[in-house]
Amino acid sequence: MKKKLGVIGAGSAGLLSLVHFCTWLDTDWEVYSIYDPKKPILGIGESTNGGFVGLLERGTHFSIGHPQDMDALDATLKFGSKFVNWREESWINPLLDGNSAIHFNNYRLKNFVFERLAKLWPNQFNVLEGEVTNIDNNPYRVVVTVDGKEHKFDYIIDCTGYPSSFDGYVISDCSPVNRCQIHSIKEYDFEPFTDHIAMKHGWMFGVPLRDRKTFGYLYNDKITPKEEALEDMKEQLGVDELDNKEYVFQCYYTKKLIEGRVCKNGNKALFFEPLVANSIFVYIYAARCFWDYMMNSMTQDESNARFTKAVQEMEDVISYYYQGGSIYESAFWDYAAPYTRNRLKKRKEFQDIMNTYRDCKKRGVLNTAPTYALAPITWEIVDKHTGYGYISDKEDEARNLISTISYYNEVQDLLMVK
Repeated sequence: MKKKLGVIGAGSAGLLSLVHFCTWLDTDWEVYSIYDPKKPILGIGESTNGGFVGLLERGTHFSIGHPQDMDALDATLKFGSKFVNWREESWINPLLDGNSAIHFNNYRLKNFVFERLAKLWPNQFNVLEGEVTNIDNNPYRVVVTVDGKEHKFDYIIDCTGYPSSFDGYVISDCSPVNRCQIHSIKEYDFEPFTDHIAMKHGWMFGVPLRDRKTFGYLYNDKITPKEEALEDMKEQLGVDELDNKEYVFQCYYTKKLIEGRVCKNGNKALFFEPLVANSIFVYIYAARCFWDYMMNSMTQDESNARFTKAVQEMEDVISYYYQGGSIYESAFWDYAAPYTRNRLKKRKEFQDIMNTYRDCKKRGVLNTAPTYALAPITWEIVDKHTGYGYISDKEDEARNLISTISYYNEVQDLLMVK
């Protein structure tokens, strides 16, 4: 008899979990998508990193080079995040692990994934529709009640959305924002980047899709009245009215990703603000942690610790960008910059990795250093543009410049002698 894995929920995390496990589990397994078609997903345009594309390539044969695949997801190319107004000069921020990814319409993702998995993994992929009312996590199986009927699984991934209670969760202190206003426009000039625009009261992302560009203004409603933030957004976008779509949120994560035979993923496991498209990376990482646990490569405690470490690294990434402020002087930035700077000073893990990067940079072997949420080369590029000086300070750069000038002067002298 085949073993069964069920993935509850058909949002981005659920779909990525399905793709991951259809790809990595052999034909001794059946992988079920369990979802309620009457339940709407949290649908907006999403920005990704390279891991998202890599997973789709393996599991669905998606290719950036195939126009029909890009059309199916209403997708556009992404070659980084464009940071504007954080410093006097804008810069293109590399991705977490490379320079190529996509923006996609998550309303389109389910149909694409279901069609491809049914075609490529017919002996594994299954669909079970209905409302899930109970998950009974037993030592030897999980019993899931769907539309009043019990179904037995060996393992379950719970992607049912925000937890009903934050008991057992960690409320994160990494971010100074807690509210987001969404607005989409139809006509815009496309650039292959996710906008990260510092604003007077926070920052605004821009996700370019084929038929629209979706913006989200993130701010702190305990510092800035909603009306002031919305006026700033309208002025920036040149519009008189905004879409009636907003989210009030707090950042959180679970330290118990895996409990028995059930793994949390998506908003059931964590939620962070979308700076540098961090969430999808963690969704894929969570699926990998659960796979290792299922294959007995890691214990439950080891897997949970590994997940927690990855999440805490992502927290540091979020705080990292805010700590230097922006071009604006405002109540928000007067709060956000010292708040995140002081948080990072207390993070020994962050201070240690920055010292490691600095040492490796001086020895000319930065790319051999370990990844800390971002790849070492990404940290180096961002550190240069932000001017933080964690990896190479201005004195180092000046010395490098003098050394370079001296080298070219010597070469020029040799040429003149010849």
